[in-house]
Amino acid sequence: MARFSTRIPASRRCSGVVLNHRSQWWLVEFPKDGANPTAIHRLTGNLTAGMIEKLTAAGFGSDDRCAIGSPYPSDLYSLGDFRLVPSDRSPDLFDIDACHRLTEADTPAVRLARMMIETTLFLLPSDFVSVLTAVPKNDRPVLAIRLSGYVCSTFELLTARYMPAYRPLSPWRDISNEAVGDSGGDILGWRHAADWLELT
Repeated sequence: MARFSTRIPASRRCSGVVLNHRSQWWLVEFPKDGANPTAIHRLTGNLTAGMIEKLTAAGFGSDDRCAIGSPYPSDLYSLGDFRLVPSDRSPDLFDIDACHRLTEADTPAVRLARMMIETTLFLLPSDFVSVLTAVPKNDRPVLAIRLSGYVCSTFELLTARYMPAYRPLSPWRDISNEAVGDSGGDILGWRHAADWLELT
């Protein structure tokens, strides 16, 4: 289940993706085995001196301002091992003090990181299964849920199929077999709805 981090008494090392999403810097934590993310950490947007030195040595920038946006453009997503330092500003905000194995995150990791943030900020209805927990096991239609792009509704529902064998990089397809991403955001959850969707 997605969760926010809380005050860490001492520095802590974790692996994950740093990204800017919804006007906020985040570190989304991933386990070492490359599975789905496990936690998200709000960042202050500040860098410590040690972090700036590491980024400069890695060639990500040489700006000496203590802000993530200096070496990190808002469209750059960085994957690596980081050390979190609790911020004096808030018990729920953190600075990044150091990093190791810094690389540019690939598209699947960034997508999972964004989904982790979204499902934490916007809790899914209880009868929907998060795609970070499980996905449908066959190509049959399910009722899928994603964030709405309109102010009148938080979520929108659509009929979709999960088809990784057909399109590994874009497995969620609508009933016309088009990628659901062509008409909106990523699918965040799903539920079986055989009474509505199965052929009779």
